Amino acid sequence: MDWRSKIETQRGAVIATELKNNANKLAKWTCCALLAGADILKLGFVSRSHPKSQNEHVILNTQSYKPKDFAQQINLTETNMWGVFKAVADATLKLPDGKYLLVKDPNKPTLRTYEVPADTFDDGYAKEPME
Repeated sequence: MDWRSKIETQRGAVIATELKNNANKLAKWTCCALLAGADILKLGFVSRSHPKSQNEHVILNTQSYKPKDFAQQINLTETNMWGVFKAVADATLKLPDGKYLLVKDPNKPTLRTYEVPADTFDDGYAKEPME
């Protein structure tokens, strides 16, 4: 679906397509809005101004939702959110002490765990405030 041309007349179809293609992102944003107690979740549809320009964009449309209503539309329940969190927490608590990377498989409902060296992702900045 070329959503750029359908955004005004077929919003529901565009949202459904985006939900199919980006379900994890939409669920994550909705979860954050619910946990933050936000009154409104605003989705923006953005496109490049010119196909070859990666820095110039134009806002095509925005859509506002109440987070609880949108969660219901995308079949996201608070019980399921906490269930997923508990499953991840339980799985990671069983691992020996160390540093791990959790990666969601893009094509499967699988979360992979990789052990990484202790200095991985260190940016060189002090962890504690300097005195």
